[in-house]
Amino acid sequence: MAENAKDQLLRDLAAETTDAELRQVAQDHIVATQSQVDRVSAQILALDGDKSEPKGFLNSFLAKASNAVNIFHSKEDKQAQNTIKAFAFEHFEIGAYTSLHAYAAAIGDTEPATLAETIIGEEKIAADKFLRLIPQLAVASVGNAADV
Repeated sequence: MAENAKDQLLRDLAAETTDAELRQVAQDHIVATQSQVDRVSAQILALDGDKSEPKGFLNSFLAKASNAVNIFHSKEDKQAQNTIKAFAFEHFEIGAYTSLHAYAAAIGDTEPATLAETIIGEEKIAADKFLRLIPQLAVASVGNAADV
């Protein structure tokens, strides 16, 4: 599930940030993400599906990309970039759940369609919270740059 990769991104963001508001937004969305994983897993099992989690490629790619992008940046730059990644990831999930919703609705499977629609709303709220924080985090390093 994409949520597993996002969970790690959010945990790293909460652990590494110096911004209390960002930490709270990340921690709140960790809880929401776990709820989403639980609900989606329950829905898959209810449909007699296999909920084995395809962690491999996506998790590995995100971790390596994050490390490569952040290697030469200050702590403030990293936190702004990681917030941008979280914002982008929310939109990836909005797209994925929109696709799931459309498919489930088209075949008349109302429970997964309703679940997808609910999660889309949750992801939009999270994306808006991350977007609101990006400007203040982007300029956080300005004061430190003046000290150099």
